[in-house]
Amino acid sequence: MLTRQRLELLDAIEQTPEEYIPELLNFVHFFNQQRITKSSSATAWDFAMSEINNSNPEKQNLKRQRINQLFTTWAVLDSEDEQKEALKVIESVEDLLIYSSKIGTI
Repeated sequence: MLTRQRLELLDAIEQTPEEYIPELLNFVHFFNQQRITKSSSATAWDFAMSEINNSNPEKQNLKRQRINQLFTTWAVLDSEDEQKEALKVIESVEDLLIYSSKIGTI
């Protein structure tokens, strides 16, 4: 059964001039790809956070060491402004605190 919105969409597509159909099709493909990408990114982030927070103490310690190695690499490769911007994004996640020996407790 077709919903009212689907019927409206199909009607709008039928009213689209033929020369604009390829552009409309590209838009639909782009829209679907963005939707899939956003969903995949959110799922991957949730999984990563769950792994960090719910694994056994040995695994948590190993992951913390790897995160520290990552931040050390960033400290060497990125400018201080880029580091601060990345830190803001990371800390926007609830209940996540990052410690850097260069900056101190953030």
